[in-house]
Formats: sequence, structure tokens, C-alpha cells
Amino acid sequence: MPRLAFVGVHLFANWLDQQHTVEPVVAQLQQAVETYKHGHPDEDFALLHHREQTLRRRFQALFFAPLLGSERLSGFDTHEHPLETLVGRGYHSATLGQFLGQLERLGAAEVLLPVLSADQVGQRIYVDGHMMASWSRLPMHKGKITMLGRIMAGSQAVMAHDDTGRAVLVAYYAPDLHLSQIILAYCQPVAEATGSAVFVIDRAVNSVALAEAFDEQGLGLLCMLDDNEHAGLESFEATSVETLEDGTRVYSGPWKEARTDDPRHFVIVQAAEGKTLVSWGTPQGQDALEAKEWPGVYRAQNEIQEHRCKDMIDHGALNTNYGRKKILGADRQQQRQQAQLDQSLETAHKRVDKKAAALKAQQDKVAASASKGHGKRLEQRRRTVLTLEQACTEAKATQAKCAEQAATLGPAGQRADRDFRKQTIMTIRTLGLENWLRAFMGALTATLHTKGSLPQVLSLLFERSGSRMETPSQVLYWVNSAGLSLANRRLLSEVAQGLCAMGLQEKGKPVHVRLKDLPP
Repeated sequence: MPRLAFVGVHLFANWLDQQHTVEPVVAQLQQAVETYKHGHPDEDFALLHHREQTLRRRFQALFFAPLLGSERLSGFDTHEHPLETLVGRGYHSATLGQFLGQLERLGAAEVLLPVLSADQVGQRIYVDGHMMASWSRLPMHKGKITMLGRIMAGSQAVMAHDDTGRAVLVAYYAPDLHLSQIILAYCQPVAEATGSAVFVIDRAVNSVALAEAFDEQGLGLLCMLDDNEHAGLESFEATSVETLEDGTRVYSGPWKEARTDDPRHFVIVQAAEGKTLVSWGTPQGQDALEAKEWPGVYRAQNEIQEHRCKDMIDHGALNTNYGRKKILGADRQQQRQQAQLDQSLETAHKRVDKKAAALKAQQDKVAASASKGHGKRLEQRRRTVLTLEQACTEAKATQAKCAEQAATLGPAGQRADRDFRKQTIMTIRTLGLENWLRAFMGALTATLHTKGSLPQVLSLLFERSGSRMETPSQVLYWVNSAGLSLANRRLLSEVAQGLCAMGLQEKGKPVHVRLKDLPP
């Protein structure tokens, strides 16, 4: 083949074949097809009749799409792509869109999730949310989409990674639901699927109530205390744990003033210069980790999840919306406003009753003073009556305002949520792609003397063109190195040597990788 696009993707595909990574996915999908046939004998669509080879090819087309520069499936209709040489068949967006829709009917998300956690080896689970905006003319539930800094409709992906950086679970929720409302129900199946019972989550779940809830379920939780909740080291019955080389001191202990309803234990990091940071954990987390490990374990979330999300946005199409279906339901925003107004109205009623009772009691005192001929005391009590009458009038005005606001809400309305089935399938695809890319990079960097990052190798190797030649004894891949700087050419040369050392094979023949300067 005189010209081959995306040479690195072909080499990555060879490595995946050797690791037998796609076979479990295809097996799970075939089992789901058989289950669907038995449960819906009257339904008929193309996916129910796919051969194993067809199922494999179409899944691979979805899987490799981001690496081929096609974040959206429509990219297969407009961009040049090497699917023909990569999976043996070229596809257009109509075919792959139909395939994705049929995976949705099959409930493929539930089928593919166990594949993510099958090789999970870490002992701790990191959980974080990722918001993504979506545009629609329908009234939809909204939340703070952090990437745009606006209140918008969209979706919220809650992802779990183990402490090795491997993604193990993802679930989608509407953006108006705060993480603290859903986190316990999310973590329970994660613990069952992975066998890990210690979770590391950011300050979104910082509360005594959640600490108690996790403790009652036998789950460990490690989080960070907000700065306004403590006054530094003097807030705790602290015991010194260790002093680091830079002068940072680590302490451990409970609250100085005992709080019987607070099961949390604290680790305080007091830097030589800078503010004091306080981590907290439930008893299970305290048993699983030594106090001196807590700060490092919490900081690791930045690398394990924050950086991974940026990588998946860059080369995994994490920020791409799939599926336009909407599900109409009750307007939760209106329900929350109604509940808040009902609470305010109830409080206003109580305040009016209280002020009226106080006014009536004071008026009785005025009448008693008048009957007894009091002078100064009568005048004092009359002034108090005027004050209470004013307070009573203000309370009634507040009550009327709350009643008016409640009336303006009108009858119960409806808002839409996204149908997350297609989005979940494709996000599982993205997480699986990231897991396998990291494993591939681990195998590759073990053969390199110069350490390169995943984004750097992706840009140097995966996005370059080249050529392929097959002989009776071997398969040769030539990677175009024209235009590279000397430093990048050296790194790419070392990567090529590392790929040869990995023992890649294609059709039973060894694969060798060489660099080639193509003419401009």
C-alpha cells in the first residue's frame, strides 16, 4: 500500500488483536442479542442477524472513530479515513448510526459496563463528575455546565476510576441533580462490581450527613473539609504524624470539641508557608489507609481523573453528544420552587400567628393598665402595642407575598431530560479506548529510554501517514517523518524501535516499523 493514513492506529489495532480485547465485547453483545431474541420474539432488526465478524467490524468502527479524527459519526461521510484497511470494510455514518440505534434498543450499555471493570486491580475508587452542554428548543432541566460557566441543559457523567487510573464505571444523570443527591446510590453498585469499598471524592460530597450514610453502608469515604469549617490546627485534638522534608507537618485526630453525630476522622496538613488543608475520612477509610497517606491519595485524583478527562476530550470524543431523544417528565425546578415557597409560606403563617398572639397579649395588658389607672406603665404598653402592630403588619405582608408567588407558579409543568442510552454506550467506548491506550502506552514505554506522554505519542505516531508492505515472512510499516523537528524525529525513531521490540504480529507474521522521509 503506497499510502496509508493513521499508521499508528493500525499498529494499535494489531496490539489489541494480540491482547484479545475485542473478543469479550463481541461475546457480551452476542449474548445480549440472544437474550433480546428470547424476550422479544416478534421484533426484528438487522443487529439480531449480524454474524460475529460483522458485529466485530462495526464495533471496531465506533471504537476507532475518535482516533481517526471523526468525533461525530457524520465525520465518516466527509473525512478521509482508513476503515477499509483497518477493519476490512468501509462504513458511512448512516450504517454506523443505525448500528448505534440498534445497540440502544439492545440495552448495550448494561452489557458493556462489566467489560470496563473486568481487569480492575486498584483498591481505591476515585469518583468525579463531568458536565457537558446540550442545546435544545424544548424546556429542559439545567445545571451549571462548568466548561462554559453557564446554566445550561446537558448531561452529567459520573465516572469512577481505580487508583491505577483505569475507568471502571460511568452513569449519566440530569445536570440539575447535585452529586450529593446521587452519590450513595452510585457508589453501592461500584463497590459490588469492583470489590473496593473506599471512595475518594472531591468537596462536592463534603457533609456530615453523607459521611454517616457511607458509614452505615459499610463504605469508606475520603474527602476534603471546606476552609470555612475549621480554624486551623486548634480546631482538632491533633496528634503529630510526621514532618516532611520541606517542613510540612502532618497531624491526625478528631474534633477538639467532641461531636457525637460526626463519625469523621481528620488529617491536617500544615505547610510551612500557605494555608492549612484538612482531609477527612469515615472509619472504613481510616482502617484502609494510614494517616500520612491521606494527602497524597486525595491529590492523586487530579492526575487520575482531571487529566484523564482532558485527554479523553482531546482524543476520545468525550464532549460529543450522541442521541437527540428527549424524555418528558415533571418539572423538577418548579417542584423545588414550590417546595421552597410552601416552606416559606408555612413559616410566614407561624410568624403571623406568633405576632398576632403577642399583640393580643399586649393589648390585654393595655386594657388591664387602663382599668387600674396606670400612667407611665400604660404609656409604655401602648408604645409596645404600636411596635407589635407594625411587626404583625409586616408579617402579614410577607405572608401575602409568599402566597402571591406560590400562585404565580401555576399548574404543574413539564421539562425534558436527555435520553442517555446512546450517550452512555459511546462514553463506555471512550473509557474503554482510554483504558487500552494507557495499557498500550505502558507496554511501549517499558521499551523506551526516553519517556513520552500519551498525547505526544498520539500526535507523533497515530496521526501520521505512511505505507505498508507485506512479504512472505514479515509485515513492514513505514511512518512518514517528513517535517518533524530533530528532537521529535529522535523520539519517533525510538518509538518505532519500541514497537518492534513489543513483538507485534499481523496474520502470524512479525511486524517491523521504520521511518521514511516522504517527498513534499
